[in-house]
Amino acid sequence: MKKIVQKIICGLNLLILTVGIFSFPVFGSHHFESEMAQKYPAFDLTDLFVFDSQTKGFTTFIMDTNPQTGKDGKAAFAENGVYSFHISPERENYDKGFTITVYLKGGKMIFGKLDGSNEAVGAKGSKIGEVTVGEEGTLPNGMRVWSGAARDLFLGNAEGIIKYLNNLTAGSLDWNVWKPGNDYFATFNSSIIVVEVPNSMLPKNIWVYASSAVYHIDKWEQVNRLANPLMTHLFMYQHPMDVAEHVAHRPDSDMTRKAAVTSGMLRALVLDGTVKNPVGYADSAATRLLPDLIPFEVGTKAAYTFEKINGRSPKDDGMDTVLSIFMGKKVTDYANTFDRHPSEFPYVIKVKSQ
Repeated sequence: MKKIVQKIICGLNLLILTVGIFSFPVFGSHHFESEMAQKYPAFDLTDLFVFDSQTKGFTTFIMDTNPQTGKDGKAAFAENGVYSFHISPERENYDKGFTITVYLKGGKMIFGKLDGSNEAVGAKGSKIGEVTVGEEGTLPNGMRVWSGAARDLFLGNAEGIIKYLNNLTAGSLDWNVWKPGNDYFATFNSSIIVVEVPNSMLPKNIWVYASSAVYHIDKWEQVNRLANPLMTHLFMYQHPMDVAEHVAHRPDSDMTRKAAVTSGMLRALVLDGTVKNPVGYADSAATRLLPDLIPFEVGTKAAYTFEKINGRSPKDDGMDTVLSIFMGKKVTDYANTFDRHPSEFPYVIKVKSQ
């Protein structure tokens, strides 16, 4: 049986694992799943959160980037690109809504706004305001913002998911592979962008995704795109070409990858035997997750659970949720270290400069 060495990178750590007859990247929500993300780690998006702010009348959007962020307190953003929050009032009409753009210039984060939630890759729109990286600030339109280095918000049992997918490919399921449930991300840091938006600026219902882009050689190229956690590393783990297509394109092409999303899930459902109609369930779960967007009813409490997806708070266990959707029943990865998720703005534990 042919063996392939798969590198899994985060920060300065390099974990080399020998797996079965295929190679799959596994690292948190989204990490280094494309050549562009490996080439431009500052624009490697790893997580997205959308939830009701502690401040009444506001909604918070958080984007985690660059899993190579160090422990010296310095954010690891870069100036040659743009980070974007895409906010649509409809699930399938991306000409509507707006995009909040964020880009670095001379130590300051510039915040902009684009009409439409699916505008050209690299577009920055009109400038709203700017705030020094590492400092909190309020922009002229009332948005409150922060960017900087902070403890990674994701909870995840990386060792468990590697063993789980390896076993799944070999035709077996054993949930004991998740124990003892070490949270691999508990000591890692990310470069994080936080934007708290007045609800008066938002439609009642929104569908959200994040993207990043760089000016590469002679044109703008999308580096990454994400919404639901583990969409590429779990649901498309046997389909590297679909993973590449997913991160390089926008949600309007997502339904072409429905078969890639259902195949691994269907295999797990059949092996587990709990769900009576695995084909029907896999199709319904894929329809629930695609297009890959996070829905949120503005002004309500966020809940990212097996039963309900309405936004996603850092205090929601995203990995448990998507594993449960994948299995068709509630399960856990046993990595539940909620020790870095404060309730107050900017909702992160900042890394102090050394």
